[in-house]
Amino acid sequence: MRRFVAALAAACALTVSVSANSTAEAALPPVKFGTFVADPAGADLPISTTKLNAEFIRLTNTTTRSIVMTGYTVRDNGDAHIYRFPSGYTIGSKRTVTLHTGTGRNTSTDLYWGRTSQYVWNNTGDTARLLSPTGRLVHSCTYTQVASGTKYC
Repeated sequence: MRRFVAALAAACALTVSVSANSTAEAALPPVKFGTFVADPAGADLPISTTKLNAEFIRLTNTTTRSIVMTGYTVRDNGDAHIYRFPSGYTIGSKRTVTLHTGTGRNTSTDLYWGRTSQYVWNNTGDTARLLSPTGRLVHSCTYTQVASGTKYC
């Protein structure tokens, strides 16, 4: 009888542990914003590729599976600037990608908005929104002007 009770207790503990992990992962958005540099250090002008690429936002896959980002968009407040993920682009499990404002060569860890003459994020404040292919809000992060120019979402 004692062995049966011990086995039953162990099975219950395992079930609770698995449920808690699944619930914690389900509570997070599948992809979320991280570091948001809306106002990099230094003067904005004259505009250069280096300065544009110093403005960026990071996105992290919070799940244990890869996510194909085809059809997802990142938008600023008011939809003045819209970034569309490249067709077939995938964020691996627990991986992070940095989306830079300027131009460069896309890799698995760095993507480029492709802007050459204008910043995306307003220095005084802006909201980054990640929308699914169906237009559902996945995650958002609001930046308000701070001396560091950086928000941690």
